[in-house]
Amino acid sequence: MTIALSKRFDELKATGLLPSPTGVAMEILRLTQNEGSTIKQIAQTIQADPALTGRTLKFANSAHAGARKPIASVSDAVVRLGMRTVGTLSLGFSVLSSSRRGPCEGFDYDRFWSNSLVLGIASKTLCGMTKAAPQEEGFACGLLSQIGRLALASVYPEEYAEVLTTWANGTGNELRDLEQQAFSTDHAEMTAAMLEDWRLPESFRIAVLNQIDDHRKAPSTKTQSDVLTLILQTANQIARVCVEDEDSRAEPIKKLMACYDQIDLESSGLAELCDEVAEQWQTWGEILNVNTRELPKFEEILEKSREVESEVTVEEQIEPEGENDPQPKSLRILVAEDDPLQLALITKLVKAAGHSVVGTSNGREALRTALETNPDVVITDWMMPEMDGFELCRSLRKAKFGRQLYLIIMTSNGEEERLVEAFEAGADDYLVKPLRARPLQARIRAAVRMIELQHEVELEREHIRQMTAELAVVNRKLEQAAFTDALTALPNRRYLIKCLKEEWATISRKGGQLSCMLLDIDRFKSVNDTYGHDVGDLVLKKVAAILQTVTRDSDVVCRQGGEEFVVVCPGSDLQSAALGAERLRSKIESETLGYFEQFEHPITVSVGVATRESLMRDEDVILKAADEALYRAKETGRNRVCCANDKPVEKISKIQDSLRSIFQ
Repeated sequence: MTIALSKRFDELKATGLLPSPTGVAMEILRLTQNEGSTIKQIAQTIQADPALTGRTLKFANSAHAGARKPIASVSDAVVRLGMRTVGTLSLGFSVLSSSRRGPCEGFDYDRFWSNSLVLGIASKTLCGMTKAAPQEEGFACGLLSQIGRLALASVYPEEYAEVLTTWANGTGNELRDLEQQAFSTDHAEMTAAMLEDWRLPESFRIAVLNQIDDHRKAPSTKTQSDVLTLILQTANQIARVCVEDEDSRAEPIKKLMACYDQIDLESSGLAELCDEVAEQWQTWGEILNVNTRELPKFEEILEKSREVESEVTVEEQIEPEGENDPQPKSLRILVAEDDPLQLALITKLVKAAGHSVVGTSNGREALRTALETNPDVVITDWMMPEMDGFELCRSLRKAKFGRQLYLIIMTSNGEEERLVEAFEAGADDYLVKPLRARPLQARIRAAVRMIELQHEVELEREHIRQMTAELAVVNRKLEQAAFTDALTALPNRRYLIKCLKEEWATISRKGGQLSCMLLDIDRFKSVNDTYGHDVGDLVLKKVAAILQTVTRDSDVVCRQGGEEFVVVCPGSDLQSAALGAERLRSKIESETLGYFEQFEHPITVSVGVATRESLMRDEDVILKAADEALYRAKETGRNRVCCANDKPVEKISKIQDSLRSIFQ
């Protein structure tokens, strides 16, 4: 993560709006990343979350279906999957459970998680076929590979809705460009930053950064990150085939076949792969409460897409005539009642009041369902098997989301002491059996009022967080503008001075080498005089683009002003910096600018190179040394590289000391 991205991520993380796993999941992740942790410690932590326990066991039993007998112990699941894999899976399951809904009206949360689930399953299967990574880690990597989109929708709900409207399901690169314009970051960068914050493998972070590049070609020699990138690109197209409508599958199928070919797998296995992914998608959709759909065999989908493609005509899509005003959402009410007749009665009354209801028959089942569905209201009986109503209330209040729930406890005993005990357990209200419609509906109306008040308070808090986040974006853009040259988009002189100071301080503390190149475009004034300043600007942009292309990733290219550029080279000695400068000079000289036929002015540069020496007092000395070397390159004929090694450093330092004494 670059310094700028790290700072940007810290700003967004400080808002408290980013999707995040539960405390249990983070503790599991921490334990699995600690070599001293034991399987027993990890298993005990998993068991603190009933929903996570169930999902971990189901995943462990599905990971090698048919190869081993089913397991029922969390410890056995940790052994089967591996400690690191369990940590990654816990992270993915936790983020999925806690981020099913959000404030961004333009963001389809159900579609996002449905798409992400296909990504996870397809990545898992492809990792098994290529051996690029453990299958279960591939699942988590795919599941979280677009979590940055959810992050931006959470932090900037209104602005991101506008971005999505403008994007209109275009390409991945188009979405990233729109996000950069709006937020000075994009969802790929946010995903990589979040994975790094969760300490997931670097190969995952590189893959999620590269997967969006629509024009990226696979290198001849593939690293693990290259293979994972291809896996994510292939998985993304499989997800589009699964999630999109029948008439929209032709384009993702084309891309899917192209991506699959680059992985170097047998093309005959693609249909079998897609059918397997679709089957697992439906199975895991039921387990994780994620929307899925029935799909025909891939060969049928392929044949249908060919028919649709042959019938396509050039037509403009008709925009919908209008949108209905958003209706207020009904409450999600969870009922825990072991008496089937009472449960049916409560369900009927709740639905009649316009609310959705989920029924459970005991407290333990109710707790697990509450963790998975995040209800607004819980109505629980007092006496139930496995876990009674009091224990259920206490357990829910311990969870972070449970503190916001409205809890109603039902009892056939209206004694004062028992009611006090109920309120101390965390109940907000109570109902006395036998239940009647009017008291129940009155309690629900009271719950609606309380939840609306909570919602208003949360809106106020969110408004404050939004203002903080927007201020962070403005500050980020102002900082970028202050440190960026408007013409070339390179860092400017102000950033150059800041960068040199930081590199100088680092080397002074830790040791190392630092070199600096100063480039000047030869006879640039004659270009402006002959062809005009517009052509001169084009020349500056072209030279800037070449410098960015030819220099190393660790080098910092800046425009100092006019026709002068500076390249800061951390870790380079004088010889390697001089060789790099010669490559730059040669590349610029050989480049055909081709702005128009009459432009025949040769574009060359003179370069001065200097390196940090022990007698140099500060970063100003190295710039001065490079400037004097550039002067000699100009004096001796231009279009050449000169080094500062034949100029005594003591003399430069003395000159600077004299200047300081004059102005002090």
